[in-house]
Amino acid sequence: MIWLLLLVVFLCVSPAFGQRDAPVWEAYLPQFSIYHDQSKGQDAITIDFLFKKNGGPVEHIEHQAYILVYLKKDEEQILKLAGDSRLVNKENEKTSKPFLDFLVEKKLVVPLDSQVAKINSRDGTMPRFPDVRGNPGRSGVDTLAKFSFPFTFTFTYEMLFESVRKLGNFSVENVETFGKSRHFNDRFKFMVFVPVNNSAHANKVSPELRKTWDFAYPMDSSTALLYFRALPYELNLQTYQEKTLLIFIN
Repeated sequence: MIWLLLLVVFLCVSPAFGQRDAPVWEAYLPQFSIYHDQSKGQDAITIDFLFKKNGGPVEHIEHQAYILVYLKKDEEQILKLAGDSRLVNKENEKTSKPFLDFLVEKKLVVPLDSQVAKINSRDGTMPRFPDVRGNPGRSGVDTLAKFSFPFTFTFTYEMLFESVRKLGNFSVENVETFGKSRHFNDRFKFMVFVPVNNSAHANKVSPELRKTWDFAYPMDSSTALLYFRALPYELNLQTYQEKTLLIFIN
């Protein structure tokens, strides 16, 4: 009778007690910067940031991040589309365009580059904070990079100019002329996109990780978007004497 009662208890117990992974408690950029730079002798813009995730499947020790460029006036539409559960659903990637491909087709964004970064831990195998219950250690800026994914992207002015011109609502005629300078009024911004590792967008992560279970905040296993946020900068394009490109960060 005792063994029978134990069997009934185990059969009736909630599956939550057998949950393998902690929820994704946090997914954010604890540090980011943007600055003018040089790339192979050309003027450039560099964006570097740390992506931090607390919780989630323990095996995901690397993530892929994209930098997307888009027009400020299209931001509301892009974020509205990102909130459409049908467009960002991983299962729908099998029968329709992945979310990023859809945005590119609509000429709302241009992907500038993507990279894969490994977790910054002592041996490269710790995928999150030591405390996975949702209470990360308040260790301050001196250990900010610990258990984060570091990314650095550099884009020449010329590449950015050509990419922005591909956006559907960019107008080469919406300019103001000041002597030998042409100031383009359409402002552009950058979006950071980190997909879950088992979506079509994570095409540079290890093949082993792409086959494993992954999810976004808190335990959303349907969405392809682990992180999709705009950086808080607006940029302007300007040409001087037709040949010199200038970019201003605001």
